Amino acid sequence: MPNIEIIRCKTKQYTIHQNLSDFFAILIFTCATIIISIAVALFLLKSPWYGLLGIIPLLFFRPRDLIYRARELEEKIGLKGEIVNSLQLSRIPKDSKENYSQELIQAFIDEAATRIEKIDTRRFVDRGSLALAARFVLIAVAFALIQPAVFPERFWYSLNHRIEYNVSPGSVDYPKDTQADVALQIWGVYLPKIVNLRLSAGEETTRQTVSVQDNIARSTVTVSEPLIYHFEVFEHKTRKYELYPVEPLYIENLFFHLRYPAHTKLAEETRTGRQLVVPEKTVVYVQGRASELLQAANLDFGDTLALTHEGREFHGEFVVTASGTATLHLRARGELHEGIRIYAIPDLAPLVDIFYPGTNVNLPYDMKLDVGIRCSDDYGLSAGTFHFAFEIDTTKLVALKRGAFEDTVYILWDLSDLGMLPGDEVSYYVTIRDNSGQVTKSNTYYVYFPTMEQMYEAINEQEAMLEIDIEDMHTEHGEHIKEVARIQEKLMKERELSWADQEKLSEAIKEEEVILEQINQWQTELEETIEKLNEGIILDQKSIDRLNEISQILEELAPEELREALENLRVAMEQRPGDMQKALEQMRQHQEELAKALERSLEILKRYEQEEKLRQIAERAKELAEQQVQIEELTEAEDGLAAENQQEVDQGMEELIDKLNELAASEGLEEEIREALRQMANEMQNLKSGSGKDKKTGLQNLAMNLEQLYEKLTQGRFANLRKNLLESLKQIIETSEAQEKLINDGLKIDPDLQGKLIQATETIAESLFAQQTKSLFVSPEFGKGLARATLRMEQAQKYHDNAKVGKLRATEAMRELNLVARDILFILARMKQDGSSTGINSFMQQLGDITNSQMSLNQALMGILPIPMQGLSQGQKKQLQRLAARQRALREALESLRNEAAAGRYQDVLGDVIREMQEMEEDLFQYKVSRELIERQKKVISRLLDSQRSIRKEDFAKKRKSKPGQDVRERASPAPLAQELGEDELRELLQQELRKPYPEEYEIYIREYFRALLEEQ
Repeated sequence: MPNIEIIRCKTKQYTIHQNLSDFFAILIFTCATIIISIAVALFLLKSPWYGLLGIIPLLFFRPRDLIYRARELEEKIGLKGEIVNSLQLSRIPKDSKENYSQELIQAFIDEAATRIEKIDTRRFVDRGSLALAARFVLIAVAFALIQPAVFPERFWYSLNHRIEYNVSPGSVDYPKDTQADVALQIWGVYLPKIVNLRLSAGEETTRQTVSVQDNIARSTVTVSEPLIYHFEVFEHKTRKYELYPVEPLYIENLFFHLRYPAHTKLAEETRTGRQLVVPEKTVVYVQGRASELLQAANLDFGDTLALTHEGREFHGEFVVTASGTATLHLRARGELHEGIRIYAIPDLAPLVDIFYPGTNVNLPYDMKLDVGIRCSDDYGLSAGTFHFAFEIDTTKLVALKRGAFEDTVYILWDLSDLGMLPGDEVSYYVTIRDNSGQVTKSNTYYVYFPTMEQMYEAINEQEAMLEIDIEDMHTEHGEHIKEVARIQEKLMKERELSWADQEKLSEAIKEEEVILEQINQWQTELEETIEKLNEGIILDQKSIDRLNEISQILEELAPEELREALENLRVAMEQRPGDMQKALEQMRQHQEELAKALERSLEILKRYEQEEKLRQIAERAKELAEQQVQIEELTEAEDGLAAENQQEVDQGMEELIDKLNELAASEGLEEEIREALRQMANEMQNLKSGSGKDKKTGLQNLAMNLEQLYEKLTQGRFANLRKNLLESLKQIIETSEAQEKLINDGLKIDPDLQGKLIQATETIAESLFAQQTKSLFVSPEFGKGLARATLRMEQAQKYHDNAKVGKLRATEAMRELNLVARDILFILARMKQDGSSTGINSFMQQLGDITNSQMSLNQALMGILPIPMQGLSQGQKKQLQRLAARQRALREALESLRNEAAAGRYQDVLGDVIREMQEMEEDLFQYKVSRELIERQKKVISRLLDSQRSIRKEDFAKKRKSKPGQDVRERASPAPLAQELGEDELRELLQQELRKPYPEEYEIYIREYFRALLEEQ
């Protein structure tokens, strides 16, 4: 190969490789510019085709010629023009004008060829631009990825520019000058923050920028002239819509012709306006005229009613069934929505009330009940009916004023024809019908022929409610005491009260007066209850006695002194501010007395409740024992009935266990009784899983043990009270003797010794207050008497230097002590008469119950007379059968009582009464009712009452003890009593007290005390 070809081949090889390297570099660079152009176009939300601008660098690319590359190669190899010169010399023709030497040229070429022959020119190809272009591409790619990473929604939208939208309201008509909302709702992957709203009115076009919130761009425009609008979103434009103003549609006149329901008896009438107040079921004929020709007319009132329209007139008819807003829709070129407020007055059902007696009542003594009925209706009354049910349902018409809006009617209801017996009840109510046929029923009330058990339950409930009320009152009264004490302390410090404190004090006075009124109200209610029991068909003396005891408690709760103190404080606040301190002191003192009385009442009521609950539990246990005995007597054929009855007994045992545990957990119960109750509850729990025979024996033993426990509780409390009173009496007498000795020992009162007696008296007072909370026998007057004695002692101690005044006060203190001792003696005598250790009280109680039941039976028998001429009715025969069964039960009870040891020598008397009762029983079973039978009934009652009096007198006679007189030690006489107590009166009092059966342990005190009083007189 010629040397020049070697040079040319080497140079071409380098040129080709270098040009390819530069081409690929510019190509890669062009790709980078395209990527950047596309990214910028997408970011600007332009078409991706804008990326073609990146091709521009490629368009400017031009490859280098051979000579240019030869020079580059020479520089890289280190030659100095040999390659370029060789290439140029090789092009000189042989016959050139210059006539260059071909040998020299060839020699130069050969030398240059020799130098580059073994050189690989590809090593000198510069690829740096290719690497730089590659780095630029990476930068472009990174730049392009920023947008999808940071603004992905914007990126995806820019790829296709897809967005959906909806324009509202579109092209519509509006009343002129109406404020209309135009809105653009947008959906898409990327939503703009703002859009443009173009508005064209006439030749004027404006642009508004509207923000997008929750995918909606909204703007308000005033439609006063034709208005063309469209929205612009990015490069999108919505179609153009037009809002056209029209004159408003209105109603020129509107009338409502009303036809009322017939039962209202109202005349037809026509009304205007946009509000109707009409009765339900009123027919309304609506008629009106609009301002333009109508295309449609509807009335929307629950259902849509199409109105008839002709030109501008419209009319229609509907019925009012409920209140609401009726909307009148009129459409012409514009639309009108007119609201009409309708108030539908319902035809109310008639009102009826049995206002008298207005509650469930017991059967009156005369078996006649006044019933007061009050009724009314909005459109008039039509008829009334009185309903009552006893064995059968019966109705009677009520005489009403027909058509009247209200009426009051009184009915005298005679229940004597019903043949009611104790335990029966009759229900009654009234129905009233109005002019529209609606019927209303009154509350149902009952008339009870009460039994003894129901009376006891009512009394127990009244006691429980009273206990709760007194406990609440005690808490409230304690707060009042604290407030008054605070005000009193402030008055003592500041000598006057602020307006706020005066208001608080006035409020405290009012609240205290409310408490006193509440106590009076309780007492009035108890008196009414006692009066009802006295007037009732069945006379329950036991319930009356219990209520009298509670009434006595309430009498002690509301002293007149507290009322007077409240009134004095009120007067001092209004008229004599200087006396306020004294009035406050009096009020506070009486408040504390009331607080103690409330505390005492609570404790006594709790003790009553404990004793009564124990008695009821004992009675319930006895009933369960009797039921278990009856179950054991059932035959095998009656297994189903036995199982049912056994389930009832088991349930009763469970209730009995709960009651035993509840009573055992009550506050203030003696620990011995508490433990006994818990033990009985445990025994009952174990007994539940036993056999029927075990249950019978266990229940019988439980009933007997509970009765004994009841006696133990009541007698134990009685004995403890008596013991404590005797101890207090002894202490009072000793204190009185010491006070007398103090008076007689010197010319003046010894203040130290008097102070010790004051402490002793206060200790006795505290002891008596503790007993006062346990029994009604211990009166609060004991504490007041001791308080007066203490006050006199303190005065005697204060004036000990003044012999006359000091001894006078000391003598008065002794007199107060003696009076308290006398009162305690009286109370001990009453307690002795009230209690009995022989068991006669139980016997007398049972005999009294039988007597009361016989009296009740006699009264029921008298209600059957006279016998009608046509003979006894079926109802009267049934009533006589029930009375005969009651007579048999009374006879059997008296026979059982006759066999008790307490009957003694009166068994023969009771035997005669039993025979008489048996004969009356047979007459009743044979329907032999006559005046003779009534007289025999009265005779039996009389003999029962005589038996009670005789046995009671004998019981007292057995208790009397006589004891011969004996000498007693001499002692100084006590302070004199009031002058109005003369010698004869004191002597008579002494004889009365000595005739009473006092115990030996304090009989000596009675004799000494009254003998000293007589000697003083």
